[in-house]
Amino acid sequence: MDNVDRLGTHLTGVLCQLSESLEAAGLPFAVVGAAALLLHNVHLERATRDLDLAVSIAGGFGAIRPVLHGAGLSDTRIEHRFQTPDGDEIDVLPIDQGGKPPHEIQLAGGDRIRTVGLAEAITHAIPVDIGPRRVPVAPLSLLVANKLYAAASQIRPHDLEDACNAMETYEYEGTRRFDVDYDRHPQLTYETAGAFLAGFDSAAMMSIEASQLVDAATESLGRNPRLGDRYDRGEERLAFVLAFRRGLRAGNQGR
Repeated sequence: MDNVDRLGTHLTGVLCQLSESLEAAGLPFAVVGAAALLLHNVHLERATRDLDLAVSIAGGFGAIRPVLHGAGLSDTRIEHRFQTPDGDEIDVLPIDQGGKPPHEIQLAGGDRIRTVGLAEAITHAIPVDIGPRRVPVAPLSLLVANKLYAAASQIRPHDLEDACNAMETYEYEGTRRFDVDYDRHPQLTYETAGAFLAGFDSAAMMSIEASQLVDAATESLGRNPRLGDRYDRGEERLAFVLAFRRGLRAGNQGR
């Protein structure tokens, strides 16, 4: 299955059009969210019919809105959500790389969207062939970090499931899972080594502050009663979360 099949022909066309508009405006961006997971060949239990984009631009929504209007998108009642003429929903988060803190996005009413890893996702985006274009996509390890952070906030029901599906397959091919020092990390198994490597790799790309926020999120998830033997896959998911945290901390040692 190629990337067009993973997203679907229609969503691919929308993404290519937006990519062209953002590149013409000189705005670095990255595909994030469920669409990015699909482009990394992560299996999702649900279909996704929307796009999430992180865009590097100073000035927030006031600055990005004219660009999106020029690309044919219209506003919705939700400030960060836009709509195509066909009714597709596009969530766009403007990231001010020089803003403090970079993981908070100011909304018009004074509220803030708190997230981590999106500024780094733009900086470290991976070019992926999608139809006729190459589109920047967030690295998978940062997508996992972002999903775990969101899961701890319990904003969306699928965040933990998405993160665990990604960790389950992370670095499954190749030799990196075999290269993990299991003597130094006796809690790890081959099955959870991918989660450890995802944490380790995300630490190399995130700021110390962002790493600390994700670390705190994984600690919170570790206390979640749903990650226990009373719930389906609870113990398995807890093992992934703990392995990710070990990798994150290992990656941050000596920084």
